[in-house]
Amino acid sequence: MRLTGAVVTLMALGFVVAPAQEKSTGSVSFKDDLFPVISKHCLPCHAEDNFNPSELSLDSYELMMQGGKNGALVVPGKAKESLLTKKLGETPPFGDRMPLNKKQVISEGKAKYLSEAELKIITEWINQGAKNN
Repeated sequence: MRLTGAVVTLMALGFVVAPAQEKSTGSVSFKDDLFPVISKHCLPCHAEDNFNPSELSLDSYELMMQGGKNGALVVPGKAKESLLTKKLGETPPFGDRMPLNKKQVISEGKAKYLSEAELKIITEWINQGAKNN
């Protein structure tokens, strides 16, 4: 590791130089960050006008927070306990992993799921309180 002159000066003055911390992504917005992911991956099946067996509509914040046939989709502040993150994960507690892919596409190894960045947006939004912002 190379130290710059400013760091050496700070160390000489008795300041402790700590390693850089991973920066937080900041506040995640429902409108600007989360809804574009939902629109792209979820609304093809979970729009209010579409029939889906879960009776879950994701057209708006209010409908999302209302949940569906399987109960609440989001537990604000608790991504690990939220059905949304569980259904997007590799081993959902019931049914198929979302977004839904055809069985043949999955068996061929061509299934398309959310990216790590998209999953992080969802997780952070829930952990930040799942606000309508």
